Amino acid sequence: MTAQFKHVMLMVTDVLATVKFYQEGLGLKVKMASPGWAELDADGTTIALHAAESQAHTGNSPILSFHVDDVYGAIANLENMGAKLEGRVREPSFGKVAAMRTPDGHLLSLLQPA
Repeated sequence: MTAQFKHVMLMVTDVLATVKFYQEGLGLKVKMASPGWAELDADGTTIALHAAESQAHTGNSPILSFHVDDVYGAIANLENMGAKLEGRVREPSFGKVAAMRTPDGHLLSLLQPA
């Protein structure tokens, strides 16, 4: 038997608000959305959003990494959507890198390649 990767699932307090966060903040496409479950297309990978029963069930996730054209523009968009910058923007040889926390506490990594 071979397993097939299906999606990355995040537990969130408000599915529809989180859909708006990723759609407007990062331009992800909505595959489907309801108050209890949503699926977003992140360049061929599905990010599933599931309604958490309580705040204690949110924010425990892997880091979601995105390549962006303009890291500072992405930061501004995401801050307007309620995200918080973690630390400062770093500039290693391969580009500009920022870490942000979503309103539900999930960690995002933004990379503007050099």
